[in-house]
This record gives sequence, structure tokens and C-alpha cells, in this order.
Amino acid sequence: MVEVAAAVRADVPAAARLVASAFEDDAVVARIVVGTRRRERLTDLYVAELTVALAGDGVVDVARLAAGGPIVGVAVWEPPGASRSVAAALRQTPRFARAFGLRHLRTARRTLAAFAAHRPTHPHWYLTDLAVGEDARGHGVGTALLRHRLAVVDAAGCDAYLEATTPGSRRLYERLGFEVRSQVGVTDDGQPTGMLRPAGTCAA
Repeated sequence: MVEVAAAVRADVPAAARLVASAFEDDAVVARIVVGTRRRERLTDLYVAELTVALAGDGVVDVARLAAGGPIVGVAVWEPPGASRSVAAALRQTPRFARAFGLRHLRTARRTLAAFAAHRPTHPHWYLTDLAVGEDARGHGVGTALLRHRLAVVDAAGCDAYLEATTPGSRRLYERLGFEVRSQVGVTDDGQPTGMLRPAGTCAA
């Protein structure tokens, strides 16, 4: 049985390594973190992102296959009206710099701006990352992570938005009520796909 709980600071290193491993070969992520030593640099990026999320208003859920077991899945959400901890972001600047690299910073910014341009303008929950460890795939981990947080989203009457970066992830999201709204199209194959799950009126 998959157990889902809110992450704590002690979970950050293991969660970051899992997300980095899951996205190492992702074509969309490859446009943000370019060059060599990608696993190491992606780990830096996700340590920074998860740390900043937990220090501010972000929500990080982690999944385990047994109580006290290793983390096998991670979901990172941005609630409506969420704000980042400026102090935490500044402390993580060296990690962000190592992840992006000065030579590729402009490309990373353009790609992230393309994502931002497709997000809804009304209040919504935003799934920034969903990753499942290789050994845990096929056990319903991704579905459990999504259902856990979507129950909260639905109770608040909110829409949820995400970008599917692969056809497989798109099918998963469609099964849970997400609908294709746009093609962000930052890669040659037109990925990722912007998807919205309408739920009702949401207060920021």
C-alpha cells in the first residue's frame, strides 16, 4: 500500500535525488539544465527548489511503500497565492547557479518563461513536479500522490494545472480529470502539454 505524507526538511536530500534521477533523461528538463554532470546538477536544483518550497508556502508530498521506508515518489505543488521565502531562495543561490550554469542561464530563463505564459491567470493549484522512482513504477505511486493532494484541491473548490512532458504522463493525468488546454511546445516533439483540471471557484 502506498503511504503519502507531507515532506519534512530531513526528506529533502533523498527526495531531490529521486526527482533528479527521474528527470535526468527528460527532454524538457534537458532544456533547463544543459551540459555535463546532469544528475549532480539536477540534484542541486531540486535540493534548492524543495528547500525553498518548504520554507515558503509550497507543498511537498512524499510517498513510501511502507511506513518508515524509503521515499519512492515526490509531488511538489504551488498553492494559489503562494509566496516564496526570499531568504531561503537567496541561501540557495549557489545551488541554482551550479544547476543552470552561467552560459545556459538565458536558455533556462526562456524555457521557464514559456511555461509561465501558459499558466492560468485565475487562482489555481500548480503541480510543478511529479516523480516516481524507477523501482516503484507500476505500483500506483503517482496516482496515490495525485489523489492525495487533489482531495484537498477539490475540497477548496480549486482548479489544478500542470504540464505533462511525456505521452505516458499525459494519459495518467487524463485519467484523473485533467484536460489538455495548450501545447507549450518547447521541444521538437511539441512537449510539454498544459493541462487543467477544472473544479470550481477557488479563493487565492
